[in-house]
Amino acid sequence: MDIAVLVIIISAALLSITEALPKKPYYWTTRKLECESIAGHRVSRCALHNPESKTELNPLCYEEINETRNETKIYCRIMCEESDDTTVLAKLPTWNHACNIYYNYMLERFREDWYLWRSGDCLNTTITFEVRCGFARDPRVFYRQNQKLFEYDDSEDEQKRARNWRTAVV
Repeated sequence: MDIAVLVIIISAALLSITEALPKKPYYWTTRKLECESIAGHRVSRCALHNPESKTELNPLCYEEINETRNETKIYCRIMCEESDDTTVLAKLPTWNHACNIYYNYMLERFREDWYLWRSGDCLNTTITFEVRCGFARDPRVFYRQNQKLFEYDDSEDEQKRARNWRTAVV
């Protein structure tokens, strides 16, 4: 094979690879949801530590009861508004077997934000969740330019859930 042809093939392959790379940077932020068990209470109290804002106690946490499954879930907002990639990076201590992802804690998106829910044995244990939020663009600029996107017209069920969302866990 001629070297010139080989150079052209390699150049074409490299060009297609560079075109597949994202054109804009991706923004990552991390935060910690620290939950501490308190004697005499059935639910541990949580605090959200976000390097971009003040520590928030029980960050818009609310309780949701599923009577058919006899299950209570506590949802706490983790302040990853409009993040398109949110992941629990770690739980600390890692040996805490009261909390198992997918079983009694998980991330769930509701409206404009992400929530971490806990249930079962994970409700009243001392644990820290480290969460990473990813944004395709700088969220501060995106919000300023797209304020209309954050207005909602909800069904009755979503309005009820939004009211519960504002009620902090006692």
